[in-house]
Amino acid sequence: MSKVIDAIKFGLLSPDEVRRHSVVETGTSDTYDEDGAPISGGLMDQRLGTLEPRQRCRTCGNISINCPGHFGHIELAVPVIHVEFAKPIYKVLSATCRACGSILLAEELREKLLARRNKDIRLFGKVSDD
Repeated sequence: MSKVIDAIKFGLLSPDEVRRHSVVETGTSDTYDEDGAPISGGLMDQRLGTLEPRQRCRTCGNISINCPGHFGHIELAVPVIHVEFAKPIYKVLSATCRACGSILLAEELREKLLARRNKDIRLFGKVSDD
């Protein structure tokens, strides 16, 4: 019996989704203790997976070759913008009306872009229903 993939959706996880998928909250930047063992709650916490061939992951119980690795998260004191997103965010905010949220485009350009979008939809169909 074969299965067909209906759709693939890419996106970013919300902070709540990150916490829900997370197996550990990293609370320290430390990695190993004086004896060389991974620190619980640190960047190398064994619940995130293991790099050592004979050690078992504390989340799934598999050895490193069979463990896919697991999500962890770091709670930040203030929101942080990823540097790679700063320019696109600035461009979007600069092109958006602060009062109503509509796109700030000259009417001629807006109509041209809408016509191109509608042509693409006719040629290729909708990519997403969202």
